Amino acid sequence: MMDNKTHSNKEIFEYHYFSPRKNLNIRYGRTAPCLKESASAVCLLLHGRSEFIEKYKGVARHLQEKGFQVVSPDWRGQGLSSRELENRHKGHINRFDDYVDDLEALYLRVIEPQGLPVYILAHSMGGHIALRFMSRQLSKIKKAVLVSPMIDITLPVMLYPVLKLLSKKLSKTPFARKYTIGSRDYSVKAAKFKGNNLCHDPKKYRILHHEIAKNPDLALGGVTWGWLNAALESVEILKQDDIIGRITTPILMISAQKDSIVSSKAQEQLSGKLSNCSFLSIKGAFHELLFEETGITHQVWDAFNRFVVE
Repeated sequence: MMDNKTHSNKEIFEYHYFSPRKNLNIRYGRTAPCLKESASAVCLLLHGRSEFIEKYKGVARHLQEKGFQVVSPDWRGQGLSSRELENRHKGHINRFDDYVDDLEALYLRVIEPQGLPVYILAHSMGGHIALRFMSRQLSKIKKAVLVSPMIDITLPVMLYPVLKLLSKKLSKTPFARKYTIGSRDYSVKAAKFKGNNLCHDPKKYRILHHEIAKNPDLALGGVTWGWLNAALESVEILKQDDIIGRITTPILMISAQKDSIVSSKAQEQLSGKLSNCSFLSIKGAFHELLFEETGITHQVWDAFNRFVVE
């Protein structure tokens, strides 16, 4: 495995790369403990689809102030990790197990050797991958907070079975690498705060787009048929009783009441099946709970604080 480092004094993160296998470079950010004190624990900060480390600088500072060292990866195909296709705007993956494999490699290489308690704070797709990871790495995580986790994708009820079947068939053809209907390359012109379904805070909404303006290589567009099939197959894996039974980590699942990206119903159903999971729904919140208006983010962090220090 390769390990290179770049560093900027203006950044909360030091940026590193490692190679789980040939021709695959995964970027991750790692913070120093606040006030140069030794960190008492590590927080694995896992973001969602189309996101990247830079978007989460504010979240990382918040965790750093709580005494955590923060480690946060760019998923393969996102951020400045290796992209899967020649058109780097296409969100593509062959199977979600690849994400889990990369997270395991990061954990074993970077986090476990420190010998510190490890917590997870994960958003959306990151929450899904975290659950899959915890079903493999038993008892490795002390506690996990999953905000708006992608337990299932919100699709029109009538179209869901059609898209599921179509994506399965197309994933076995060259169309696996083609955009799904309605997906396209990233364009800042399409990023309109008014009428968005991600968050209510205009300043936080623009963080991602400001970072992309500084480094266009961070941009990611829509998803391919291959990605959609991989996601729906992984959704089915998380429904399996043997997988659910292996997840014993104490979990706080925080749901956004007005989430139109992932299914809050599926979140609540899974939380009831997990052996050690609490469920909280935030009234009036959109999908991006960590980037919502102040009244909502205060509720999220209050719940995080109560859960982590219990």
